[in-house]
Amino acid sequence: AAAAAAVSAATAAAASTSASTTASPPPILYGTAWKRERTCELVLAALRAGFRGIDTACQPKHYDEAAVGAALETSGLRRADLYVQTK
Repeated sequence: AAAAAAVSAATAAAASTSASTTASPPPILYGTAWKRERTCELVLAALRAGFRGIDTACQPKHYDEAAVGAALETSGLRRADLYVQTK
């Protein structure tokens, strides 16, 4: 029961966070597929170049979402200013 309550609380927190930090979709997104071990570095470069939309997915064969997250955190940009699309 405690585990179910923790999952429920985490789900509610995630939903409220994503709802309050949603940016409008920009006209072009930076795609993160097939970047492998360079994902973090390349996402940071895209953000520095002005991209504010990032496309990723929970498909470990082609994407590294953890590295995308690390790049977003490292960038120093506000989450509210970014549009992150995941599938």
